[in-house]
Amino acid sequence: MAEIMARYDRFGDSPPTIDVAANDAAHGGYGPGDAAHTVDRHGADIPLARDPNGKTIEGRIYNDTGWPKKENWSYRWDDPVTMNREVNNYVRANWETIRSNLAIDGAHSASFDAGHRVGEGYYNANMGQHAPPDAHRAATSFVKVVIKVVPGSDPPQPYLITAYPTGTM
Repeated sequence: MAEIMARYDRFGDSPPTIDVAANDAAHGGYGPGDAAHTVDRHGADIPLARDPNGKTIEGRIYNDTGWPKKENWSYRWDDPVTMNREVNNYVRANWETIRSNLAIDGAHSASFDAGHRVGEGYYNANMGQHAPPDAHRAATSFVKVVIKVVPGSDPPQPYLITAYPTGTM
């Protein structure tokens, strides 16, 4: 317990401010499951509508080129300002919980409702059925956040693996 409390204290009382693009650039080279990837998979610049010649938000529902796997929910941020603002608002409002989770488990994951539109994308209307994907466009106020500790950092440093608009909490 003393080790956990010491790690907790070393995160500090003040929450970090995260620039999501800079975070992705600094922490995108970690192994599978640990690489930061918010802008690459959920950035506002990713085209929405399906295009056979490139990676799109709708194409993720169908496992088109450019995606690691098919998803039933595929959303992008409305813009970088919204992305950074919502991530940092969440971190500030929940820092005690985040640093506790990081001290105990080395990870924090949560979903929240921003209370206003943050992104748009598609959901698979046929999810859970034995039927081909059927993408439907939607806007959302829901956000998923995953934060971990930089491997080997001393003092421990949090980093954002991903934060993305999602169709469900």
